[in-house]
Amino acid sequence: MKRAFLFLAVLVVLAGCEEPDPDLVYGYAEGRFRLLAPESAGLIETLLVAEGEELTAGSVIAHLDSRLELARLDEAQARAEAAEARLRDSSQGGRAPEIRAARELLAQAQAQAREARDDLGRVRPLFDKGVVPRARLDTAEAAARSADARVSELRERLTLVELPARENVIAAQKSDLEAAQAAVAAAREALAKRTLASPGPGRVERLLREPGEMAGPTAPILRYLPTGAMVAIGFIPEAQLGRFALGDRLSVACDGCADGLTVTVTSISEKAAFTAPTIFSDRERARLVFRMEARFAGDAPPIGTPLRLRRLP
Repeated sequence: MKRAFLFLAVLVVLAGCEEPDPDLVYGYAEGRFRLLAPESAGLIETLLVAEGEELTAGSVIAHLDSRLELARLDEAQARAEAAEARLRDSSQGGRAPEIRAARELLAQAQAQAREARDDLGRVRPLFDKGVVPRARLDTAEAAARSADARVSELRERLTLVELPARENVIAAQKSDLEAAQAAVAAAREALAKRTLASPGPGRVERLLREPGEMAGPTAPILRYLPTGAMVAIGFIPEAQLGRFALGDRLSVACDGCADGLTVTVTSISEKAAFTAPTIFSDRERARLVFRMEARFAGDAPPIGTPLRLRRLP
């Protein structure tokens, strides 16, 4: 802002000394800087760039501490492997040892059911003769029914063990596997965000953080100037405002600048950048200036260089 007022002062002095060129305005070179920050907060573990260094697209700038993210990725991968194993087992049906164990349990239950029926066959005649009480018969009958039920249960279990899991069980396990795989992808994405890389070519202008300091979305690591982000800031007097429009090409002149520099007008403010306290005459109206921004077509002078911008025919 101070720099802008300095140029305005120069403009006013020049306007008072000589007839102004209607196609000439004054300004300075400026850069459209960007602040680069990681998407997730954390301690800076390593910083791989220096001030003034040129970056290419994808250049690694810094690594944040990622021990927690690595642990979460390992956990997610283990869960995904377990879910995949469960689905594979369910799809293949019971294994040979499981089937053999189920058959042995069924054989034991069938033997116990035969014993229970034999006991019931001995107790019933004794009850009919009045040798044993009714309670003894009831106990034998209950034992026989329980043994038969156990045989039916184990027979069904053997059938289930020999067959693959039911369709709804397999579908549920597929969903579990998909959820576990999504968790792995999310963990990998979180881990990738612990590395800050350049979004495009440019130059490191200033480092704002050092290794060991916290960085995050609101705590950028550096400020850099993207390639092609140099602009010319000009100030158009109110009387000349109608001579400049968006898209106009302007020649650029400055002390030490190369010949042939040009810019293209990209914006002109709608409000005056400087206004006298009171406007009573055309002389006061001449002090009104409007901020203009124009982008360089190629090479550009250093930031802060005073510029003379002339409208090309």
